[in-house]
Amino acid sequence: MKLVQSILTKNPCYTAGRKITVKGLMLHSVGCPQPKASVFINSWNSPSYDNACVHGFIDGNDGTVYQTLPWNHRGWHCGSGSKGSGNNTHIGVEMCEPACIRYTSGSNFTCSDLAAARAVAKRTYEAAVELFAYLCKQYNLNPAPDGVIISHREGHSRGIASNHGDPEHLWKGLGLGYTMDGFRKDVKAAMGGAGTTEPENGGWYRVRKSWTDAKSQKGAFKVLANAKKCADENPGYSVYDESGKAVYGGKESGSGFSSYLVQVSITDLNIRKGPGTDYGKTGKYTGKGVFTIVEEADGQGASLWGKLKSGAGWISLDYAKKI
Repeated sequence: MKLVQSILTKNPCYTAGRKITVKGLMLHSVGCPQPKASVFINSWNSPSYDNACVHGFIDGNDGTVYQTLPWNHRGWHCGSGSKGSGNNTHIGVEMCEPACIRYTSGSNFTCSDLAAARAVAKRTYEAAVELFAYLCKQYNLNPAPDGVIISHREGHSRGIASNHGDPEHLWKGLGLGYTMDGFRKDVKAAMGGAGTTEPENGGWYRVRKSWTDAKSQKGAFKVLANAKKCADENPGYSVYDESGKAVYGGKESGSGFSSYLVQVSITDLNIRKGPGTDYGKTGKYTGKGVFTIVEEADGQGASLWGKLKSGAGWISLDYAKKI
């Protein structure tokens, strides 16, 4: 999941400044053929847009999650019902919809490219699973009990939302097997044990200019490699773990790790695919010369490994002299 902050600071919902105690999460679907989250963000970030505001959008083209309100801010995402409003208790997130559908009446629609539409729905579903797992951890929510994770349609059935059928109407109309019961199970599974490329505490890696500059955040990532890629694409940014420790400086980064030069004096220093002899060889050697190291890592077979700026791979720093 790529998480980008794009707060709707001009929307009257944001400027109202009301907070909630988060008790649950509500999943929405935008209800129109628009896969681009930026279209909604640009339109809604206005003092005159006073009829809706949600906590996030999931882009249909690439699955990027855009956070548009602070998570504990009271949103305007579900209206109200006979028993009150989920706006007072639930975070609301919208999934964007395929461009190739056309609404005919109510929640009914036609589709001109079923394969493309299903790909968009699958992409937003999977991103929503990751996002809701992240939010459940952040707010200590168990996704399984009744009422914690609900759709807009389920919110209406419970009497806390307006009469909408999303997002189930989209999944059903595209012939997908997704259900909210299945979604809750997938979120629960996504909250399971962390893998070897995930933070040890089960948290997320953040890409920022500095740990204290939360507004500069480019994304939150479960997998370190994805966070590093994001940092490399944004000069001046670093990767931080949940404790605020810089774990990767990124290319041309002004904080965290700083690149440096090394002198290699042997002709047959192997370049490996990762930091350790347990990673395969690339089949190439550095040869003698001066090289730039952009990252360090511990690993099998050497006291320290260094990543080459060229992207060719990793070398044992036991055979390189820092200059």
